[in-house]
Amino acid sequence: MSGSFTITHTIKKISKVKEDVPIFSKPEYHFGIPWKLQISKKSGFLAFEIFCWYSGNDKAWSIQSIDTEFKIVTFSGKLYSKKCNLSFYEKMRMCGSENKRLDGLTEFIKWDEMIKDYCIDDHLIVEVNVKNLVKGGMKKQKLWKFDQSMEAFSDVVLKVEEEKFYVAKLYLSSQSTYFEALFLRNFDESKQSEIEIKDVKSEDFQNFLELLHGESPIDESTIEGIVHLADMCDAKLAIRKCEEFLIENSEKTLKEKLKLAHRYNLVNLKNKCLSKITTASDIRSVLSHDTNEMDPSVVGALLQKSLTLIP
Repeated sequence: MSGSFTITHTIKKISKVKEDVPIFSKPEYHFGIPWKLQISKKSGFLAFEIFCWYSGNDKAWSIQSIDTEFKIVTFSGKLYSKKCNLSFYEKMRMCGSENKRLDGLTEFIKWDEMIKDYCIDDHLIVEVNVKNLVKGGMKKQKLWKFDQSMEAFSDVVLKVEEEKFYVAKLYLSSQSTYFEALFLRNFDESKQSEIEIKDVKSEDFQNFLELLHGESPIDESTIEGIVHLADMCDAKLAIRKCEEFLIENSEKTLKEKLKLAHRYNLVNLKNKCLSKITTASDIRSVLSHDTNEMDPSVVGALLQKSLTLIP
């Protein structure tokens, strides 16, 4: 998968930072991975790096990010930036290989120049923009088990791809009208101890079940698979939680969010996105080349907004 994100951090009393004593931002989660910025003073330079805080649980994994831009910004709009390509990886620890969890620019800007030209009231604002992030060999840790260890607490097995999920009929029926019909009405499947669910990815199904059982598996990398299943199974609580994430936490573009809102009838998400469209540039950013792909009500709303922008 690929994507982008931005982290911004303000360092107070930057002139008091000691040599080789790093300053960290608070961790932020992007694509299910925690990240931190690291700032330090090294040999007369400001070292500006980003730390991947991911734990691979002894599994080999790698991250490559293209078009990474490190910035110093000021309230006046003055900007200093440098671009570079970063990579992060951790090989299986039994190999004893060197791992790379921190990357960036150790000579980002001369310390004295930074203090003179970019500090205001001894505060420094730093920012990192990461684009085209690519993850490989990373496997999400399961938050809830549905394997054979749960057999004593289940009364049906759902088979998705080659994986078996041991679940309770009544609980899933209370969460989803699809499962209510499947388990409790007079269908042939309701009498079976094992039911195959086709055209669904097992990883998406795991995340969906975790959400139904009170866990929080939603992030940028899982949201589309979960909301698709929530809609397919008519699981109203799961749909609401997906919509809340897309409104409050997701970094997807307005165009991407409006597509999801149209596809899964997320009215609150659609209205929230429309409220953020206030300029001609905003309107252009959400228009598809083929307007037939778009929600007709969104097209109408954009037309109304465009008319108000005509001088």
